[in-house]
Amino acid sequence: MNLSPSLFAPKFFYFCWFASIGLLMPFLAPYYRSTGLDLAQVGVLLAIPGLLQVVAAPFWSLLADGLRLQRIMLPLAIGASLLPVFLIGQTQVFAFLIVLVVCYSLAMAPVPALSDSATLALLGDRRDLYGSQRVWGAVGWGVSTLISGWLVARFGITVGFLCYALMGVLTTIAATRLPSGSPPKIDIRAAAAKLLRDRRWAIFLGCVMLLGCSSAIMHNFLALYLEDLGASSEQIGFTFMLASVSEMPIMALSPLLLRRWGWRPLLIAAGIFFVLRSLLSAIAPTPELAIAVQLLHGPCFAALWTAGVIAARDLAPRGLETTAQSLFGTAVFGIGGAVMSVIGGILYRDLGFTAVFYAGAITALLGAIGLVIGLRDTTAADSAPV
Repeated sequence: MNLSPSLFAPKFFYFCWFASIGLLMPFLAPYYRSTGLDLAQVGVLLAIPGLLQVVAAPFWSLLADGLRLQRIMLPLAIGASLLPVFLIGQTQVFAFLIVLVVCYSLAMAPVPALSDSATLALLGDRRDLYGSQRVWGAVGWGVSTLISGWLVARFGITVGFLCYALMGVLTTIAATRLPSGSPPKIDIRAAAAKLLRDRRWAIFLGCVMLLGCSSAIMHNFLALYLEDLGASSEQIGFTFMLASVSEMPIMALSPLLLRRWGWRPLLIAAGIFFVLRSLLSAIAPTPELAIAVQLLHGPCFAALWTAGVIAARDLAPRGLETTAQSLFGTAVFGIGGAVMSVIGGILYRDLGFTAVFYAGAITALLGAIGLVIGLRDTTAADSAPV
């Protein structure tokens, strides 16, 4: 089965999408702080996307699965995020920022699930090749984060909002080239009831949510942490680029890892690496050492995401593939991201970054233990090598 020609579309989409958010996200928290907000308020703004994803992502995904709207919904969602993001860079009032963050969060919520579901549908029984497509997102993120550090140093911290809007136009066009991830029409209510009765879902989502808490700390507070250690804008951009580069070998090797181990051992390994990364970040005394630690981002996030996407696909009832991806993303970025954005902001303000990273290590350890104990009886049937 020759997949190469048809798989240009997901590669191009992932590159454009992650390039666009890579121009924005590394300096989002520093921008909020530069407007005069305290760290608790910054944490609230960072938590809003996750909180809304808990509701918005499953709603949009159920709508897409039920009405088979995947192809049209994806470009519309990306396009709807462009203006709110641009206006955030022109706003310094907390109340107005909340409104704009709500708007772009509602628009962005279904994007990961829709794109991953479409890619998995295209791969068919070769879903182990997902990481080979998603790695192009790491390439796009790496290139754009390096560029964003250079741009911020020369044109100011608001330049990323304009760059996101411009790159987002290309991403919207790329989204139109992805195929529909929709299966044949089935009884959505029956499929949803089956999903809700499956205890494996509760365990899986709870564990990846805990790993997502640790991931959210690194994602949301890394730039502030590096700033406080004395890192420059170029160094911050370089750090995010370095982290994305570390994803590439894991994603490129994910077909081999998944065939050999299956998704559960890979998720457990991700949890262990999250613990290690958080502990080393807590004790790093200089920007240079803190930057070097971020090479562990690949074994952490790339392993979590590639294994989690496959797990969600394997555990999903037929007809709810997009919804399953949405629930996985909501657990990692929605609940996990929201919880630790708020708690992390308070811990950072009151106790410093060391306490924040220790909290990330604890949540990751709990998630890894949960995967070892809670899903041990699913290994043969559900976590077998792909």
